[in-house]
Amino acid sequence: MGYVLLLAIVGVTIYALVDCWNCTDDEVRGLPRPAWLLATFLFPPVGGIAFLIFGRNRHDSPPIHRPRVIAPDDDPDFLRQLDLQRTKAAAEQRRREQQLRKERERQERQRKGRQDDHGRQDDHDGEDHSGHPTS
Repeated sequence: MGYVLLLAIVGVTIYALVDCWNCTDDEVRGLPRPAWLLATFLFPPVGGIAFLIFGRNRHDSPPIHRPRVIAPDDDPDFLRQLDLQRTKAAAEQRRREQQLRKERERQERQRKGRQDDHGRQDDHDGEDHSGHPTS
């Protein structure tokens, strides 16, 4: 029976110490948080029970809403921004590809134009380049 009582005292004391340590200053009433920690540690059963009954301000007031940290892949604003960046990047890529295609077509037309000019000049120089015997 003595062990059960000792175990209960240690359990309540440890629970009260951890609870007091994890509370914010707004969640503690009566004494400052360091004073509650000291009282709980110095007077194990009485200090812990006193803190749990009188020191916690959790049930009397509305809960304190701490800002919730949202992972980037769960944040809708971040996901919208990411989609917008991807859309812009894809549009930019299409624009670059279209410019590159137009530039290649222009160069191809210029190259064909030069070939046609060379062919016409060869036709006009008076010689037969066809490889057929002339009559």
